[in-house]
Amino acid sequence: MSPVREKFVKAVESLPYEIDKEIFQKDTFSILKDVTQKYVDMFGINDLSEEDRETIKTVIGNKV
Repeated sequence: MSPVREKFVKAVESLPYEIDKEIFQKDTFSILKDVTQKYVDMFGINDLSEEDRETIKTVIGNKV
């Protein structure tokens, strides 16, 4: 597994809820925002490509 993918999985696992259960109560974009914000909080964006950084800004805004 690539380092970014491993970090993504860790971000998902560290959410304060279980995605499998929350998917029925929250819309998908909200969960994507939560996971993306958690990834940025935990690991930053220095190891990501410029394209990935722009995608993150699109998802969570300029909180990066």
